[in-house]
Amino acid sequence: MLDPVELAAELIRIRSPSGSEGDLADFLIRTLRRFMDVERGPLGAVVGRLQRGEGPTVALEGHMDTVPPGDEASWSVAPYAGAVEEGLLYGRGAVDMKGAIAAQIAGVAAAQREVQGTLYLVYVTHEESAEGIVLGRVFEEIGLPDLVILGEPTDLRLGIGHRGRAIVRLVAKGRAAHAAMPELGVNAVEKLLRELPRALQRELPRDPLLGKGTQAVTSVSTPTSGPIIPDRCVAEIDRRILPGETRDSVLGTYKGLELEVGIAKGELRSYTGEAFLVEYFFPAWVFPPQEGFIQWAWQALGRPPFRIWRFSTDGVMSAGVLGIPTFGYGPGEESLAHQADEHVPVGDIARAAEGYRKLVTRMGELSRIPLRRGGLGG
Repeated sequence: MLDPVELAAELIRIRSPSGSEGDLADFLIRTLRRFMDVERGPLGAVVGRLQRGEGPTVALEGHMDTVPPGDEASWSVAPYAGAVEEGLLYGRGAVDMKGAIAAQIAGVAAAQREVQGTLYLVYVTHEESAEGIVLGRVFEEIGLPDLVILGEPTDLRLGIGHRGRAIVRLVAKGRAAHAAMPELGVNAVEKLLRELPRALQRELPRDPLLGKGTQAVTSVSTPTSGPIIPDRCVAEIDRRILPGETRDSVLGTYKGLELEVGIAKGELRSYTGEAFLVEYFFPAWVFPPQEGFIQWAWQALGRPPFRIWRFSTDGVMSAGVLGIPTFGYGPGEESLAHQADEHVPVGDIARAAEGYRKLVTRMGELSRIPLRRGGLGG
């Protein structure tokens, strides 16, 4: 039987920043091969499959990548030691989300003979860079499951949705000139600085479950340096969006500014060498607590409180784009993610493993529950 805490510590010791998850993928493939079929999927994802008889198709999902540790001197415990101190497992990814991956694997290993239907374990790359994109590619290959269970941290509560995310690019254009003769040019930086406060004063929508939409400037850049009046300046705004918001409605928020406005796009590269394009628009999603499959999970897990995440997850693809019934359950408090001294109680990892075991052993019950595609997505 797999010990979820020992496994989580091993996962933490394998560095896996976005785009460099290959060593962790290799380790997970070796681990999963002990009790299920497994392969390397699109863009370096790890896809395990276990089928027993007829029944629903369920995917337990997580991401292998982590953010960097930042200044390691700010940690009181080395970020990749996988050390346990006073009942807490420390390390980058302990909360987000190697503790959950270990718990999922241990829970499925314990329940493998009780699976009724088809069970996938899906571990993706580049979630921290562009949530949902790699998961979508995996589903293109294996088909859409009936239910997705996210392992993102919920503090062992039941996650039923969150706001979406869009990166909005505001571009100011000017005219270059020598900095000694600024009157001959049009300074794009100054133009952006005039317009940016107007952008940040725009009214944003509110949702009764997910709360208020927010926006935050995350970068300001210009391609020029030296004694040149810049002819271009770009700001990026992290917009947290609500159900019903579309690309057009988000961009319409900034109508009337003397700036070019668009959704940011970029290219990412997997550790396998595959490059892929990303548009940074990830819709919101939420399922009401009274939904049949949410009630099934609530009962199976012992009636935990419900939770709305403050950050974004791969649910933007499974629920927000594809409309697949989706919920989340995992160890760890989300506010500790990405921080120095990230940690999770070892008891919560063990309890999460037991929770996943219960969900897997009861997955046959889902055949009697309507699993409608939809939810309140973007």
